[in-house]
Amino acid sequence: MVLVASDEMESYFRDLEKKADDCYNLVSRARKAGFDPSLEAEIPRAKDLAERVEAQVGPKGIAPRIREVAEENDRESTALIIAKELAGSLKDKEGVAFALEQAVRTSLSILTEGVLVAPTEGVVKVSTLENNNNTTCASIYYAGPIRAAGGTAQALSVLIADVVRRELGLDSYIPTPAEIERYKEEIPLYKRAVNLQYVPSSEEIESIVTSCPICITGERTDKLEVAGNRDLPRVETNSLRGGACLVIAEGLCLKAAKILKHVDKQSISGWDFLRTYTEKKKSSTSGDSKEHKYLKDVIAGRPIFAFPDEPGAFRLRYGRSRSSGLASMSIHPSTMVIVDSFAAIGTQIKLQLPGKATAANPCDSIEGPSVLLKNGTFTRLDDYEDAKKVINQVEQIVDLGEILIPVGEFIENNHRLEPSGWCDEWWQAIIASHNIEKYQGDYDFESLSKFSKENQIPLHPKFTYFWADLDVQEINDFRNQLIKDTTNVLDNKFKLIYKEILLKLGIFYKTENHVMSLSDGISPLLNQLGLQIKDNSIVSVSDTIETDDSLVLISHLSGFEVKNRAPTRVGASMGRPEKANERRMKPPPNVLFPLGEAGGSQRLVNSALKVSSSNRGFSQGRAGRIEIEAQLRYCKECQSETVSVRCCESQTMPKEDPKRRLVDVTELITKAMNNTKTGILPKIKGVKGLMSKYKIPECLEKGILRAKRDLRVYKDGTLRYDMIDLPLTHFYPREIGLSLEKAKELGYTKDVDGNDLVSTDQLLELKVQDLIVSERAGNWLVKVSNFVDDELSKLYGMKSFYNLKPNSQPEELIGNLLICLSPHTSAGVLTRLIGFTSAKAQYGHPFLHAAKRRNCDGDEDSIMLLLDGLLNYSDSFVPTTRGGTMDIPRVLSTRIDPIEIDSEAHNVELNSHYPIEFYEGSEKKVVSNSVSELLDMVSNRLDSPEQYENYNFTHASSSINMGPVESKYVTLDSMADKALASLELASRTRASNATYVAEQTIEKHFIRDIIGNLRSFSTQGVRCKKCNTKFRRPPLRDTCSCGGKLQLNISPASVAKYRKIATEISERYGSRPFIKQRLELAFKSIEDTLENEQIKQMDLGAFL
Repeated sequence: MVLVASDEMESYFRDLEKKADDCYNLVSRARKAGFDPSLEAEIPRAKDLAERVEAQVGPKGIAPRIREVAEENDRESTALIIAKELAGSLKDKEGVAFALEQAVRTSLSILTEGVLVAPTEGVVKVSTLENNNNTTCASIYYAGPIRAAGGTAQALSVLIADVVRRELGLDSYIPTPAEIERYKEEIPLYKRAVNLQYVPSSEEIESIVTSCPICITGERTDKLEVAGNRDLPRVETNSLRGGACLVIAEGLCLKAAKILKHVDKQSISGWDFLRTYTEKKKSSTSGDSKEHKYLKDVIAGRPIFAFPDEPGAFRLRYGRSRSSGLASMSIHPSTMVIVDSFAAIGTQIKLQLPGKATAANPCDSIEGPSVLLKNGTFTRLDDYEDAKKVINQVEQIVDLGEILIPVGEFIENNHRLEPSGWCDEWWQAIIASHNIEKYQGDYDFESLSKFSKENQIPLHPKFTYFWADLDVQEINDFRNQLIKDTTNVLDNKFKLIYKEILLKLGIFYKTENHVMSLSDGISPLLNQLGLQIKDNSIVSVSDTIETDDSLVLISHLSGFEVKNRAPTRVGASMGRPEKANERRMKPPPNVLFPLGEAGGSQRLVNSALKVSSSNRGFSQGRAGRIEIEAQLRYCKECQSETVSVRCCESQTMPKEDPKRRLVDVTELITKAMNNTKTGILPKIKGVKGLMSKYKIPECLEKGILRAKRDLRVYKDGTLRYDMIDLPLTHFYPREIGLSLEKAKELGYTKDVDGNDLVSTDQLLELKVQDLIVSERAGNWLVKVSNFVDDELSKLYGMKSFYNLKPNSQPEELIGNLLICLSPHTSAGVLTRLIGFTSAKAQYGHPFLHAAKRRNCDGDEDSIMLLLDGLLNYSDSFVPTTRGGTMDIPRVLSTRIDPIEIDSEAHNVELNSHYPIEFYEGSEKKVVSNSVSELLDMVSNRLDSPEQYENYNFTHASSSINMGPVESKYVTLDSMADKALASLELASRTRASNATYVAEQTIEKHFIRDIIGNLRSFSTQGVRCKKCNTKFRRPPLRDTCSCGGKLQLNISPASVAKYRKIATEISERYGSRPFIKQRLELAFKSIEDTLENEQIKQMDLGAFL
């Protein structure tokens, strides 16, 4: 594999790989001490897609052929070609069944870049099936993790299976009428039980299932069972098959058009049913109005900032800041703080267009929010510090300001361009297209209007008001009123009757003694209305014309073209809050050592040491001997049996498969304390049982060292920290705590203009595998580095690596290597730490996030220190349950190849400005792909040195840390406080509607929750307070077998928790009688169940 890169980038990659080599060599020597299940690091390196695929699913030796085919074909075509070749070559060697499964898994792995778990976890098995006419067909058994592959890859896996089927000489699947009916019942049921992006109709399901040549089935993923068409001969379960539902609904039905493209490209026969399906679907939905998904599910406490297309909503402005792209979009930091900080840096915001959601990031070079203050001042807050000062003085948020959306987001989402907001860069593009000398004058109205008239170009945006928000009659009435009110207007004194129209137009003013004065004077307003001051009077110099278009009228009156300031307004609501937290399992252990019931409810090793075995014989009554399920091992030196992986300073060998056996924890913990030189045993939390195949316990020494530093282990033996993903292509060293000397040491020697780096205020281009993490992760990383050094020095007998003290500054870790990992994948990406941000997020290059198969729409990923992963990760700890291999680093990508990452990153545009043709196209709402040739896209740079560097952006931002770092949703404690705060914001926001938000909150959150909790309360079980054992029904005695007391799983208080707040909201915000009646019915159900004297709840013991 040869990556095309400049000498500087090649040097950067070599440096990363050398540092990784050093870590691997260190771990190879360390693991010889025998404290781990394997004597070598268990995270193999893979440099490209081909190596990842071979490592993930095989077959051995396939990597060179994948590279060869990929040279001439796109990924989808490569997968289909490899599938066909594998089927042909393996058929005679290994048989039809093996060839079928191997070809499908390998090809699906190619589609998912060897990163996602879909080929291993999402596909349970691929096998043959007998039709009723005695022919043999192919069937794929899907499971829930196939969701990670995405709809296109899900559907393509079926197409791949069909290509393989033909190569192996198998027939098409012939469904029975009962099987078709089963799908028609099952898919809508799955939507209600879990969720589906798209729910096909019964006719659509029948059309797809009847014609699909592959049997799409799966294992049980939910307890819920179908009511009809049960016990079918070829369907193994009556429960929901979630994987099969996903592939049919979100794969074949939703992505039919995309699959057709590959069918046509590869000339695959038998799939014309998709063409008929898509044409019929298109004709049936052509008249449907668009549903705004972000308004569908309103969650209490998460405000709706703006309704679709409403005046005062976010105004569309095209462009990319240095921290946007890959689904992330920018808003002004003043907007973040003015919406009561419900939008912080990294907060997910659900959008009307072009996609479903974005992660908010700050850009202060776009226009901020316009607000009416309590003192009567109407102003725009373009300065973040000013916004923070007036936050408590805001009476109304009149306009939310601009949202900066890269053009690439419209291309990625296949969304037509929407008309651009009238902005300075468009005005400059018009000047350039007219071959006019660049404007150098003052930005006052007289100079700008004169320039516009002389050159016949539109008026500059600074003095362009929101005329399109008024109709022609309103403009004429306003104009006539100004003429009548000449005396006051000439003195720049406006009565309060003008307030609403000035707010609509966005004309800023101050109020004193109930009189308003315009901030920019009266000249801009009068001139645009065709009015002039003559002999101390206001007179008309332009007659009105007959038109229904407000802008045509204003352009006629003013004598120059006046553009639509905000033709596209974008609705938005709050999604998930930002996050930066240590990963903790529930309950959070320090060590993966099983304790069974001996650890008590807290799973404490300390408690297990006090437990006496109930078994008869020699060990009866001896404390510290507990019964656990684990593999039995033996020591080659002393021939003793143990469950530990180490004895006599060497690794033990497996002897017996896992089963329940007595283990002397006292002996093991004594050895562990000696090995770690521990005097007083800290509280160490283990696990109840192991879920791995061989059930090999982690050594207790590591648990002691983690417990000393309050570190909690994940299921694979590693330590993780989760953060929201945000993109970044450029940074200032000062904003990430990177010193000048350290920056140069890391290879940052030139700024973006090619000048030598001499100051931390110079702008630098971020290298593709460098990462900036949240300051909140800083102290945690120091603790992890201390733990790793403890392991090296106390367990492995080696020198410390990081050499940090517990009170060291996190900046001392800059330059060290990390592993980044997404939850739905099994491949980590090597990255380098270069700094810290105050935001609860991790900033990385778009390529880095795309290599993890992530975008930046509010997703979160984890990081771990490379040495922690290499030393402590083991396949022996990984659960064998479905989904167990998700979110573990089974392979490590050491170098990012832009060609092989998620194609969404190829749609990031790198322009410093847009040409006039682009803005003209947006006015016409052209197909977004049609303007790609006008843009400098990543896709145009692939396979060239420029694919990694020399990026541009259109809008500057002062700091990536400018803005609230924590949303109000997080800082408020109770749901009642959150709900009331979000409704208070809605009542102050012009583009929102507090009454609607209140009703939706009650109907879609509170009532659903009350009814759901009531149902759960009436069907609940009980659990033991001591050992946490759960019972579906109360046992005959009022205590658990361990002696612990029993209690209900759901308390009565949790059922009625929203009763008070729901009533208060419905009354305060004037909900419809229908909503109030629904609440009353819900409350009556609570009273009948919990407060009725005849069915009064009593103590469980008394009842029994």
